[in-house]
Amino acid sequence: MKARFIFYSIGMILLTLGVSLIIKSQLGASAWDALAVGQSNLFHMTVGTCVFINGIVLIFLNAFLMRRRPQILAALSILVIGMLIDFWLLIALEHLVPTALLWKWLILLIGIIITGIGVSIYLQAKFPASPMDTLMVAIQSRFGFNLRNSRILSESFALLLAILFKGAIGIGTIVVTLSLGFVVQFFFPKFQQLLEQWQDVKHL
Repeated sequence: MKARFIFYSIGMILLTLGVSLIIKSQLGASAWDALAVGQSNLFHMTVGTCVFINGIVLIFLNAFLMRRRPQILAALSILVIGMLIDFWLLIALEHLVPTALLWKWLILLIGIIITGIGVSIYLQAKFPASPMDTLMVAIQSRFGFNLRNSRILSESFALLLAILFKGAIGIGTIVVTLSLGFVVQFFFPKFQQLLEQWQDVKHL
C-alpha cells in the first residue's frame, strides 16, 4: 500500500506538471483541459477550480450512467489534481510565458512526455481513476459501445464543450490527442515492472 501511494503521489505531481506545461505552451490543450481554461477565462476562476467543478459534475453523471453510487474517492483525486494544477500555473510556472514558436513547441512536447509519464505512474496505484477517464467506461457500460468508440464519444463531448466555452483549442489539442496514448503505452510497462520489483524487495 505504501508503494502504491508513493507511485500515486509522484504520478499526480508529474501529471499536473505536464498538463500545466501543455496549457502554458499556448498551442492548445487536451479537450478537458481546454474546457477548463475556457471556463477559467469566462467565469474568472482558476483553471484548477474549473477542473474540480467539472470533475464533480462528471462523478454524478458517471454514477447515473452506470447506475451506481458516486465515487467519493474520485472526488478526492480530482481535488488534488485541481490544487496541483493551480500550484503549477499560478506559482511554480507563473513567469513561464513563451513567445517564440520554437519554445512553445518545445514546452508542448515536454508537457506531453511528462503527462504520459505521470499517467503511467499514477495508474500503477490502481486508485479510482479521474472522472474524465471514467466517463469512457460509463458510456461503454450504459450504451454497449466498445472502448474505442466510447473514448471518441467522451472526447468529442469534451471538445464540443471546450469550443462552446471558447477553450484553449489549437494545433496542440490534436498533437496531444494523437501522441499521449503512445507515451503512456511506452512507459506504462516500465513502471509496472518497477513497482513489482519494489514490492518483491519489500516482501523479502
